[in-house]
Amino acid sequence: MSTIVHLLLALVLTLFLAVQARSLMVVLRYRQSRAGQRSGRPTDFVWTSIPVLIVLFLAARSWLAAFDVERPAVASAVIQTDPGVGPRSASR
Repeated sequence: MSTIVHLLLALVLTLFLAVQARSLMVVLRYRQSRAGQRSGRPTDFVWTSIPVLIVLFLAARSWLAAFDVERPAVASAVIQTDPGVGPRSASR
């Protein structure tokens, strides 16, 4: 994909993440206000935060792709060698 597409996708996902985070706060406040009436399950928070974490991951990945951040050489599977340096000949 081109850089502009990654940039637009990153912007849209970041805005969507802000809306999701705001919605998560509303849900948490509602659960806290209802805590006196009935106890909520602890897994409710996990299921509520999963979409936020997915969009956070996708937004971060899109930002990295938009700015073409490369992996460090240590994490690369390909080892680059100098073309002038080769195995030494056995005739020496």
